[in-house]
Amino acid sequence: MKKNTEKKSAEIKVTRAKQFKDGGVVFDVVINDVTIYGCRVVEYKGSDFVSFPSRKGSDDKYYNHAYYQLSKEETEDIISQVEKLI
Repeated sequence: MKKNTEKKSAEIKVTRAKQFKDGGVVFDVVINDVTIYGCRVVEYKGSDFVSFPSRKGSDDKYYNHAYYQLSKEETEDIISQVEKLI
């Protein structure tokens, strides 16, 4: 039996975005009817990516407490929506 590995595109909507004086951006996003609060747009090596909320564990490592694997197109869509809100 073959597995269907094709990923369906998610319904994504940024509902709130805030830019701070230092240039940081925090936003909330709804992905397939699930709201994830406290996401960030992070610039790394000349490109932007979406960082999901995380907390520092007792071992000094950071762990996401919400995550969704985004395609390049979904990331670009989210960043575009954030830019429109700020």
